Amino acid sequence: MASISTIAMWFSSNSGRIEMLWLGWSVEMSLSFFILAFLVTLFISFVLFRFFFGLFVMPFRIQKILKIKRIKKANLALEEGILASVYGDKQKILQGYTLSKKHLTDSPLSLLLSLQGNTIKGNEAETFNTYKRMLKFSASRPIAIKGLISLSTKNKDKELFLNILNSARKNKVSLIYFISEAFNFSLKNNNWEILKEYASKEKIKNNKNMKNFLNILDFYLAKLDYEKGKFENARDILKKSFASKVILPPALDLYLKLNIKNKYRGLKKLLKEYWKFFPHESILPFTLNNFNQLNILEKVKLLIEILEGHDNLYLKYLLLGEIKAKAKIWGDSKKDLLKSIEIFPNKKAYQTLISIEEETTHNKQRIKAWLALARSCQEKLWECQSCLTVKHDWNIYCENCNNLFTFSHKGFNHKPNESESKILSNRSFLKLA
Repeated sequence: MASISTIAMWFSSNSGRIEMLWLGWSVEMSLSFFILAFLVTLFISFVLFRFFFGLFVMPFRIQKILKIKRIKKANLALEEGILASVYGDKQKILQGYTLSKKHLTDSPLSLLLSLQGNTIKGNEAETFNTYKRMLKFSASRPIAIKGLISLSTKNKDKELFLNILNSARKNKVSLIYFISEAFNFSLKNNNWEILKEYASKEKIKNNKNMKNFLNILDFYLAKLDYEKGKFENARDILKKSFASKVILPPALDLYLKLNIKNKYRGLKKLLKEYWKFFPHESILPFTLNNFNQLNILEKVKLLIEILEGHDNLYLKYLLLGEIKAKAKIWGDSKKDLLKSIEIFPNKKAYQTLISIEEETTHNKQRIKAWLALARSCQEKLWECQSCLTVKHDWNIYCENCNNLFTFSHKGFNHKPNESESKILSNRSFLKLA
């Protein structure tokens, strides 16, 4: 304020006059009027500039506002399309895909919707290109790898499979995210060496899941050698596989086919480990067909020792009832079979009871009742926990939903104790179109 007052006092004391010459014309004015005229001219010039600049940029602003609205609308369509994929509305998926692709740049979510739109349309070339674009983003990379491996399986493209595995390793994408697809490729092409080599290089320190998966791959490698007539190689792989105490029914069947020589104690220990890890009915024929040095009564005693634990499992009493029936220990056999039925009604127990009845008392009324009960029992008892497909026997892999280790017996929780082992399973949480 002091400075302004000083300046004002100076102008009042030294008002002076200004003379301007322009094209021969002389214009004379006071200093204060000149300053006022200058400020007014400056203000008018600024207002005019703002007005004309506003007119100039107006189309660009309108264009920007329309673009923002279009992007907002495209983002909303993207959200609706992604959500529609969860409940399977294909029309909304395609609508969302069509609206969003015009105005949105590549992002993990836009590419995910694009993938589903192209899948619904059956456009395999665009689906492949979308997967390739998804590889650029870390968030969508696992989906891209899964999808590209599925395409390599469909087209039996070994080179593409190798390239995708290399890309996964380069980008540090864990095998757990695409394990089912990689397994499916190996299964459909009967080519296990590539996956075994890749899985062996995964960081598996203290990772029991991955070690168990390697064990499964060893079984398939042994099976492949067996089919090629390389029996010694198959035996070596299988013996190494059994050392990890992860023994599955197909592996035990292959063991029997290979006629691996093993001492009594070794076989007994093997079957005990098998029963502990995987309670399965194949243990009975294995016991009956081996241990040729034992008579049937000794085999009954041996099986009782092998089936240690799992006391609440119907299968234990079914197997004991079956072997005792073969040994003609009728009373104990009936008790075990009835206990098995009490835990879980099953056709095999009723059929064995009928056989015993036909061998002993010939009670037709009882036989008729058991026949009726046997007919009411389901035969397909192995159900995939992911897609609910049912089968007569257990399998490592569900070909219907491409998941590993998901078959569970309806009569008991077949899966091994988590503290002992847990085979890797890869289930889809978001169902893609």
